[in-house]
Amino acid sequence: MLLPLALAQFICSYAASNMNVAISNIATDLGTTVSGVQTTIAVFTPTMAALMIPGSKLTDILGRTYLFRRGLLVYGVGALVAAAAPGRLQPC
Repeated sequence: MLLPLALAQFICSYAASNMNVAISNIATDLGTTVSGVQTTIAVFTPTMAALMIPGSKLTDILGRTYLFRRGLLVYGVGALVAAAAPGRLQPC
C-alpha cells in the first residue's frame, strides 16, 4: 500500500523539477527566452499546489482509488504524447 503512494509523490516532485535541468535547451527549441521558461515553471508549481485542495475534496466525493488511477492515466498519456513529439521544432 505504501509503494503506490511513494511513487505518486515521486512523480509530483519529478514533474515540478525535471524541466530545470534543460531550461536552456527548452528555450532554444521553443524559440523563447530562458526567463520565459523559468516563469512558466514557477507558475506551474503553485498552480499544482493550489489544485491539491479541490482535488482532495473530489477524492472524498468520487473515491481515492478511482481518482488516483485516473490521475496516473492522464499523466501517462501526457508522457506518451511528449515522448512522441518531434525532437526539434521546424521553422515555418
